[in-house]
Amino acid sequence: MKNEDLTKNEELMNDQPDETITKKEPGKFGAFILRHKMVFALLLALLVVFLWAFIKMNVMENQFEKQKLEIQTTYENRIDSLTAHQLVLTSKVFSWAIRSELTRENKEQVNQFFLSFIQEPGVTNVKFVDINTSKVLLSTDKKDEGSVFTNPAMLTDNPIYQTKDSVLQIICPVMGLNNKIGALVIEYKMQ
Repeated sequence: MKNEDLTKNEELMNDQPDETITKKEPGKFGAFILRHKMVFALLLALLVVFLWAFIKMNVMENQFEKQKLEIQTTYENRIDSLTAHQLVLTSKVFSWAIRSELTRENKEQVNQFFLSFIQEPGVTNVKFVDINTSKVLLSTDKKDEGSVFTNPAMLTDNPIYQTKDSVLQIICPVMGLNNKIGALVIEYKMQ
């Protein structure tokens, strides 16, 4: 019986894994990596640097596009503003010529001025509106003549401009000797 107990104990001991004996050896790939630690560390560092540079380049490209768009928008707004101010000045001088011809009651010459002015690039329509009746007396678009022009800006004593749907509308008063004769309305298509 004692022998049987001993053999059972030996069998039980043999079935339990010995921690010191059963240490698992790395495979071929693991052994290759362990032998070339420095090479793989450098490859890993190279990969990290490459990823960092790639991300940095993308961030810088996005910032560049954003700055480019901001600068482009700023300068387009400045150019539009300068164009509007130049057109206001031109309309002011043009209104003086219209005034001199209207005081002589020479509507044919005013019509010739309008036809000549509409040939300038960007100018789409020129109207003369009677301030008392708010009716269009002369226009380059003959369909507008006789129609009512209802814009409260027509009552101002200084030239103003308004932009709507990329059309710049300049309203310039035409002054007589003592009172306002009418308003000159110039429509300009912004590019």
